[in-house]
Amino acid sequence: MDARKPHVAIFPSVGMGHLIPFFEFAKLLASGHGFSITFITAKFMVTPSQTAYTKSLASSGLSIRFIELPEVELDSEEKKAHPLVLIFKVLEKTTGSVENALRTLLSDSSNPISAFITDIFCTATLEVSKKLQIPSYVLYTGSASNLFLILYHRTMDAEMTESLKDLDGPVKVPGLPSIPARDFPDPMQDKSGPFYHLFLRLSHELLKADGILINTFQDLESGSVQALLSGEIDGTRIPSIYPVGPLISSPESDHHDGSGSLQWLDKQPAASVLFVSFGSVNFLSADQIAELALGLEGSGQRFLWVLPSPPNNASNPDVSALLPPGFEQRTKDRGLVVTSWAPQVAILAHPSTGGFVSHCGWNSVLESVSHGVTIIAWPLQAEQRTTAFFLVNDIKMAVRTKMGADGIVTKEEVEKAAKELMEGEDGKKKRERARELRESAKAALAEGGSSRQALAAAAALFCK
Repeated sequence: MDARKPHVAIFPSVGMGHLIPFFEFAKLLASGHGFSITFITAKFMVTPSQTAYTKSLASSGLSIRFIELPEVELDSEEKKAHPLVLIFKVLEKTTGSVENALRTLLSDSSNPISAFITDIFCTATLEVSKKLQIPSYVLYTGSASNLFLILYHRTMDAEMTESLKDLDGPVKVPGLPSIPARDFPDPMQDKSGPFYHLFLRLSHELLKADGILINTFQDLESGSVQALLSGEIDGTRIPSIYPVGPLISSPESDHHDGSGSLQWLDKQPAASVLFVSFGSVNFLSADQIAELALGLEGSGQRFLWVLPSPPNNASNPDVSALLPPGFEQRTKDRGLVVTSWAPQVAILAHPSTGGFVSHCGWNSVLESVSHGVTIIAWPLQAEQRTTAFFLVNDIKMAVRTKMGADGIVTKEEVEKAAKELMEGEDGKKKRERARELRESAKAALAEGGSSRQALAAAAALFCK
């Protein structure tokens, strides 16, 4: 590494939803502030997409390198755990290896590290970095509103005897709008659930950080950001906050489009297409796929639907067989169903895209915001219901689907939401709001912008 450059170590979580913001953040530090970056990575759940992204970053010409930790051994019982619990377990077991890596990087007399940055799922390593007296920061890859709720989780746990899942109506949260109990993040819902105490632990461990960087920008979540910038939650001091987003990949990073999506979009009118995608790890039931298809058909809207096959789908390898009979033929003049990977960022950046049916993963939300595309919010898990609530009620650039007691969004509901977003007066207002936020996102990252200033302030601390 270049001895003239300040040097930071970064330990991200696994999964592209976490890695992409970390990689984009590293590029900003290296290219804009002259940093050398050493990524410490866990050898777990490595996907082809991650490998390709890592190789691209390593060969970018920036001062970025990677250290891979030894593989963690898991016993047979641990391997059966829920994926989220398993991720926590693996990352916790890497703590000793992270300490060894940090000691090695500290002892590099030519260019020792001056700061350590990690993920919210890796906060157990803050104890190690503190022991080694390394200034330590967390890059939170989600929204400011969700971060606030995680930090407030300690207070809620102490004050509430009931589980959120057993409550009806809104819950008051100081500094934020009242939030329906059902819209709090899944891990906070059930006091007896397997994830509740994991997130309660995070709520405590986050307080050990010297600062928290957030993948958001002030104009997008002004209320939540200001609540965090106040410096305390319910009387407890919290780390300094730095909103540095949006940290998203560029459309140009979607190097290859084997799906034909972009060529199809080239033939469609401006802002006329509803893009439907629920991310790479979410799969709808057969009943829900049928309802969604019929709703899209009934809406009369143009659509581009990314419908990947669920894993281990040996019994039904042709995902198009899950669609209603004749659906693709009836909609062939205005719809395209893609059963392979598709370049989401490039699709959202395309001028023909006018709306986005999304699960409300935060990366997808920021990609949509950055390209001025309104959202039909269809949350599925984790913190996505919280994000959907704020998109509709605070950010005001989305409409939300209503799910029945059976967990199904009906074809009538899909049709109504699609028409409202693409044709209705309320949809028009939301499209105007989306265009405003697109310009705000650009301004935040531009010279003198709020996120650019926050990044510069954090970078100055990394050098000390």
